[in-house]
Amino acid sequence: PRIGDVIQKLAPFLKMYGEYIKNFDKALELVTVWSEKSPPFQELIADIQKRKVCANLTLQHHMLEPVQRIPRYELLLKDYVQKLPPESPDWDDAGKALEMIFMVAKHSNAAIAEMERRQNRWVVYERLGLEDDIVDPSNELIKEGPIQKISTRNNSTSEKYLFL
Repeated sequence: PRIGDVIQKLAPFLKMYGEYIKNFDKALELVTVWSEKSPPFQELIADIQKRKVCANLTLQHHMLEPVQRIPRYELLLKDYVQKLPPESPDWDDAGKALEMIFMVAKHSNAAIAEMERRQNRWVVYERLGLEDDIVDPSNELIKEGPIQKISTRNNSTSEKYLFL
């Protein structure tokens, strides 16, 4: 009859999903690389995926489940709160739980955005050949693109590529 109070107790722990989400792409890439590199690894994964408990789903599918969990909780709670009569004993707790899940989702989305910013910076470092020299977490790629440099000395222009 009540789920709001239960979710309120568990919601703070759901922020851990942010760490999982941050590393999700890298984890998928590692599984792909090792599946291609190592036939024994590929066989092991195939054997595990054949088990009944895996329901014929791939490892990648199972790895995606935690990423989808927070949005599912948010949708569930939104629907629950909308259908819950205001006089219900769970009304206040369900509303608070929805706010908490919303904050967890916001935290997860921030983790995804930070991961994407980090990846973009790394791509720029690689393009410039500076992976070892200027890798600094405080750096941020704001914009990049071609520009026209106009020389005031001889009134000539030249194409440049700018990383801001």
